[in-house]
Amino acid sequence: MKRFCKVLFMLFSVSFALLFLVACGDDNQEEENGDEKKSAEAKSAEADGEGSDGDKSKWPEKISIGVIPSEDQATVSDRVENFASEMGEELEIETEVFLGTDYNAVIEAMRTEEIDIAFFGPFAYVLANERSDAEVFAIGAESEDDITYKSAIIVPADSEAESLEDLKGKDFLFVDPASTSGHIFPRAKVIEELGVTNDEVESVFGSLSFSGSHDSSILAIANGDADGAAIATDVLNAMLDQGLVKEEDYKIVSESDPIPRGPDAYRSSLPEDLKEKIKEFYYNYEDEQFFEERGIKGFYPVEDSAFDVVRDTAEKLEMSPEELLK
Repeated sequence: MKRFCKVLFMLFSVSFALLFLVACGDDNQEEENGDEKKSAEAKSAEADGEGSDGDKSKWPEKISIGVIPSEDQATVSDRVENFASEMGEELEIETEVFLGTDYNAVIEAMRTEEIDIAFFGPFAYVLANERSDAEVFAIGAESEDDITYKSAIIVPADSEAESLEDLKGKDFLFVDPASTSGHIFPRAKVIEELGVTNDEVESVFGSLSFSGSHDSSILAIANGDADGAAIATDVLNAMLDQGLVKEEDYKIVSESDPIPRGPDAYRSSLPEDLKEKIKEFYYNYEDEQFFEERGIKGFYPVEDSAFDVVRDTAEKLEMSPEELLK
């Protein structure tokens, strides 16, 4: 009997030991599985940019947005400031607005990395692409299928002029040397319609000057301060919508073929993940007052090739960028 009990006790002890080892093995396996799961989650979070500052480590401390002033504008408009502020909140980065004196100032500011994003005229973008490594990513327009506008030559409503020919010897305004619709295209139009050379354009008019902005040129015509002016139709339409001018203030005597609107571009050297965030913000942005100020309905994707027509027109003038910017 004693021997039987002894054997029974030994069997019980062995069984208990085996159960203990199995239980410990399960716990160790669970810990290993748990560690593997945590490791996988950590790697996934790092890949998604969660829980890690690695993605933003290469971002600049702040984003500077370059804009061109409108008529008598000494400060940035509230809508532009609001746009920059909302971008900063969305991207969780400091933002500021850089007010350039003209297109060339904004192009130079991007070249020296003083600004990161800018709204350019079409030709100004072409120059910025060549000089400042600007990369186009968005275009403000009425819709994705309507991304063009025109250059128009306008005269006061009571003017006797009905064509470019009638403006010979008159006081004429271009906008800016780097303006597509305010200089490059209308200059080519003068050469084509009046049969003069590029060097003879200045001699066609009694006086020729640059107003500095489309707004200034349009108001000069509306107020009778100039005989003719080359302007952008999208700016004219925006000023009409805002009640700054009336249709009875002017008449159009010449128009160009469709031109791609001015795009927004960023420095190509910005981190790729930051570029994606900027594009996402632009494409999803909604602010009716801001859009009205720019004469658009929203931002849409655009490719660099859309501006080849601008490059071709500039080349026909046979003038270097330096000559055009004089």
